[in-house]
Amino acid sequence: MSTVQYAFAGLDKTTIDTLAPSGAGGSGKIETASITNKINSIERSNFLTNLNASDGASNNALTYGMLLNRNESLSDSAKDMIAENKKATIGGPKDTYARQGEINEWQAQNKLDTLFFLQITFLFFTILVFLVFLRQYGVIPSSILWIIISVLGLIVVGTLVSRVSYTSNSRDQRHWNRRFLGLSDSGLSAKVACATG
Repeated sequence: MSTVQYAFAGLDKTTIDTLAPSGAGGSGKIETASITNKINSIERSNFLTNLNASDGASNNALTYGMLLNRNESLSDSAKDMIAENKKATIGGPKDTYARQGEINEWQAQNKLDTLFFLQITFLFFTILVFLVFLRQYGVIPSSILWIIISVLGLIVVGTLVSRVSYTSNSRDQRHWNRRFLGLSDSGLSAKVACATG
């Protein structure tokens, strides 16, 4: 960036001294055309310098305005999120921890229920192998083998159907060890009691 030069004829002695004729051969007159040209070129240079500076200042002001606006929107978003978090934690973290405990208990008990069914299936196949071994050596006839396999197979399938239907239809969705009761149909709910009383 160049510096601004002040080129006013009445005040700028250095400009006048550089343009004035010197020496014995000079007429002693000041050449006004060259002074005017010099002043015009200095003023054009000053104008361009000031124009570039003002353009940079304008860009800085626009950037500052955009950043200020962005900071305001971020601040508003942060305030909204803090307000939502305060609403969500009215019960405090205790509710969150209690609910996570319920979810963990549900998952653990569901895995135990699955393990129970897999153990029954393992016992079924173990007994099946043992009975097939006994039939191969003629200890039990084939008809008894098929009767025992059918009864044990019905027990395994019945256990599976019972566990799946109880979990999907009757088990409380929040607590694993509670059964869901449809109180609206039984007359025990507060809604039914208020309607009849």
